[in-house]
Amino acid sequence: MRLGISLGNSFRVPTREIVKTVAEIGFSAIAPSMPLDGGEFDIEGIKKSADACGVTLPFIHAPFLHAAALWEDAGEEGELGVSEIRRGIELCEKYAVPSLVVHAWIGFTPSAGPTALGFERMDALVKKAAACGVSLAFENTEGEKYLFALLDRYKSEAHVGFCYDSGHEQCYNRGRDLLALYGDRLLVTHLNDNLGISDKGGRIAPTDDLHLLPFDGKIDWEGTVRRLKKSRLPEVLNFELNIKSKPGRHENDAYERMTYAEYFSEAYRRAERVLRLIEN
Repeated sequence: MRLGISLGNSFRVPTREIVKTVAEIGFSAIAPSMPLDGGEFDIEGIKKSADACGVTLPFIHAPFLHAAALWEDAGEEGELGVSEIRRGIELCEKYAVPSLVVHAWIGFTPSAGPTALGFERMDALVKKAAACGVSLAFENTEGEKYLFALLDRYKSEAHVGFCYDSGHEQCYNRGRDLLALYGDRLLVTHLNDNLGISDKGGRIAPTDDLHLLPFDGKIDWEGTVRRLKKSRLPEVLNFELNIKSKPGRHENDAYERMTYAEYFSEAYRRAERVLRLIEN
């Protein structure tokens, strides 16, 4: 297996410059994220930098701020959610990126569940992805019922599968073993650590999603690896990590005090530890 790392857009230098740093450290794959605000996405520069460094792009991460509107809003907001995913599919096709990671939902307030409008829109996106030769990897986030509904609806579609986020499983999914449910359809991993749900009453909050380096939180990595080894492991073992703390939290502050070379070097060492557990 090769080691990969997700790269967002919140660095002090352009993301394309970070690619060289992580490649020199040892990562052989990078996964860029489309900007959440719909701003300019330097996929051209990122891809050129990756090609120059011999690094591959196994997937792109789609925006997700309009994921709920896609199901609920028949107007502009809902169509924006659709257009963001459609654009992600088109970029994957243009730059020969195999997969697009998609959030099925966003939000922590009770919702009615999947709708006919949402399924109609998703059906069209799944069809477009197939025509473009792109796989859609739906990620476990909050709103499990939307993830379950999509993976059930498209269970016969080989290009639709699961993006497993180990940290989300611990907080958003309350530790539920999602690999037991969808490990056979695993397309992408977002491996990271966290401390679980912080609220003593059990209320889930987005600030619990810390994306710590592996072994800095409470995740049982030996147990997680056992479950991964029973799954359909992708070629790239990808890590999705945050160098910055969430608002009001400070667990990641020590990372931000590091240089980028120091941080990504430590991330690579942790990734190698996880890989050794898999290989052994």
